[in-house]
Amino acid sequence: MLLSRRQVLKYTVCGGALCALSYLPFPVHAAGSKTLVLFFSHSGNTRKLASMIHDRVGGDMVELKTVNAYTQDYDTLTKLAKKEQQTNARPALATELPNLGEYGTVFLGYPNWWGTMPMALFTLLDNYDFSGKTIIPFCTHGGSRLGRSVDDIKKLCPRAKVLKGFSAFGNRVDGVGNDVDAWLHGLGIATVK
Repeated sequence: MLLSRRQVLKYTVCGGALCALSYLPFPVHAAGSKTLVLFFSHSGNTRKLASMIHDRVGGDMVELKTVNAYTQDYDTLTKLAKKEQQTNARPALATELPNLGEYGTVFLGYPNWWGTMPMALFTLLDNYDFSGKTIIPFCTHGGSRLGRSVDDIKKLCPRAKVLKGFSAFGNRVDGVGNDVDAWLHGLGIATVK
């Protein structure tokens, strides 16, 4: 089948337009899809970071809580967190989550405990379907940044798209606003602020 010049030109223009569309910034607020900032915070640092992100991207915000609250004693907490990792524990969640089917983008926040997320996040990712969603991790830490948490998220959610995460020292969260802006801008995410 031979194509006329007009048909060749038409297909060339349409193909070029589709290629150009593939380079547009990532839309956080895709049509019919909402954004969720979902996080677990122990000391309050991750909560501050989650609020900062929520102020910039909008959507809904939910704090994940466990049935059994974690101790505030640092030494006891670190021993418990290590034991939970070693035993592959799945702490029960107390938070009733919204219908995750309404959300296309989930900002997922947590403190870094022993190189990854707290095991409560493993419970979450095991029990809820994140297929087809875009997960954007963020964490607070004492020096180990995101650790292996992004790899763990990818393993637990193989059908989700996981974007570049953000990490901040827990004791410096109040001063990372410009860094959060740069991270979101680097992802091509339009902010509401």
